Amino acid sequence: MTGQFDGKVALVTAAADGIGAATARAFADNGAKVVLADINTELGEQRAEDLRVAGHDALFVHADATEEDQVQALVRRTVEHFGGLHLAANVVGDAHPESAGPEFHQQSLEAFEHTMKMCVRTTFLSMKHQIAHMIDHGGGAIANVTSLAGMLYNGYGGLGYGTGKAAVIRMTKFAAVSYAEHGIRVNCIAPGVTPTRAYYKFGDEYAQTLIDEQVVNQPIRRAIDTAEQAEGIIWLCSDHAAMVTGHVLPIDGGWMAQY
Repeated sequence: MTGQFDGKVALVTAAADGIGAATARAFADNGAKVVLADINTELGEQRAEDLRVAGHDALFVHADATEEDQVQALVRRTVEHFGGLHLAANVVGDAHPESAGPEFHQQSLEAFEHTMKMCVRTTFLSMKHQIAHMIDHGGGAIANVTSLAGMLYNGYGGLGYGTGKAAVIRMTKFAAVSYAEHGIRVNCIAPGVTPTRAYYKFGDEYAQTLIDEQVVNQPIRRAIDTAEQAEGIIWLCSDHAAMVTGHVLPIDGGWMAQY
């Protein structure tokens, strides 16, 4: 059985769960050799083992995407183990628990900086070292994960998260233009209501209430599966999107179509 990414190597951050795990599986199902990176070693190792049991080439690497030495080592390990790096999905991004609550003037610096670190610093460091390899090795394709919160005020996520995810969009567009001549395409997806562990950090009841409140804003009024988000990443990284770069793809049940 062949796939569209046969002979390609894909790197996925935040791959232990949620959109990252779904993306790693989708890359593997399409023929890529996959490196899964996360700070959750136990779950990440299990995800990689599940892929290997299914007949795929997969490796887990513990890496904190906020630390440059670990990101650099992650890219180096990917290349050493599989012989290259052609595709990358940068999924890391989170908000401080406090950031969704207080108004702008009540935000703590700690909450703001934490969220910026998780959204902006991780994407910057990941792209920096992925692109450094791709420039010298024939190009590649990168997909980042932003959010609708980075595109409009939707009342969720708070100041830091919206600011951080807007910065991911700007970095994506900047990199897309800067490295097009090197054969590197850079895009991002903007998920709509996609229940992941971030929704459930404050308990199941809170998560379900939040999901129910958000889904009514989508013309297609249901939660989106992580696998559906992964399909968007797969398309953006594939040859089917060979002329697509610097694009923000909302996978949002029609939310953005109303603006």
